[in-house]
Amino acid sequence: MSKRTLLVDDTQRELCTHGTESFPMTVSHDDFWDFEGKTVPIHWHSDLEISLPRKGKAIYQIYEKSYYLKPGEVLLINQNVPHSCHSSDNQPAKYSTILVRPDFMYGDFGSDVERNCFRPFLQNSAIPCVVLSPDNPSHCRMLEKLNQIEQLFDQKPYCYELKIKGLLCQVFTEIFAENQKICTHYIPSNQLELERLEQMLNYLNTHFDSVISLQQLADQIHLSREVCCRLFKKMTGKTITTYLEEYRTDKAFSLVQSGQYSITQIASMVGFSNASRFANSFRKHFGCNPGEYNSLKQKK
Repeated sequence: MSKRTLLVDDTQRELCTHGTESFPMTVSHDDFWDFEGKTVPIHWHSDLEISLPRKGKAIYQIYEKSYYLKPGEVLLINQNVPHSCHSSDNQPAKYSTILVRPDFMYGDFGSDVERNCFRPFLQNSAIPCVVLSPDNPSHCRMLEKLNQIEQLFDQKPYCYELKIKGLLCQVFTEIFAENQKICTHYIPSNQLELERLEQMLNYLNTHFDSVISLQQLADQIHLSREVCCRLFKKMTGKTITTYLEEYRTDKAFSLVQSGQYSITQIASMVGFSNASRFANSFRKHFGCNPGEYNSLKQKK
């Protein structure tokens, strides 16, 4: 069975539409091991994302901080926040995800609900995410509502759309109340930093198959090499070198699967300086050498 890939543009902005225009929310059920490299790569979107681990432990990387989640905990990721995730201990990790467009709840942009309730949260650089713990009684109530949303979406009983909207509004009302102090005097998110990250990712993703110098990358955003490195690490939690290695390895996966090219050819096609570096990176991401992959897959 082929592995799943996340559909993104050259800036890692997700292209997939969540839900429909008339009902802009959805619930998905996934396993990190269903994705290439057993990981969901760096991406972002304008929808709010609520992740509910169901089995195994998950690690989410948001900016420079890692969040280790287990079943019973919840992670809410704010809109336009770059994030990636994978399982820990090289074990499968199943999880459910609620994705919702904010205006599904607040209605028209500029409305009192959008301006007074949602905007101080959505555009708040101090709240890239919120963790809900079952040890907190108020969080338990929110978790129950989120589980109801998942059940309603899967079963689709009469008027499930209205019930889901009502539950989402209740959950976010509690989240906003809990973060009222931070929201009252909020610091607007730095749109320029996100735009610069988009420029860097666009350059890396379109030139991954050739030699990329740090100076060339820094020139794209008109910053020094040192500031460029710090900004990339701040926004993704990864160094530029690590990100580029992972991206090249993911690009090589389908080439290895095809069985049409030698390891040396694939290494050259995706930008590795030599076959040895490519083999080491592939083994680190997929647990075996590229030359062994197809034979191991056939034995399973």
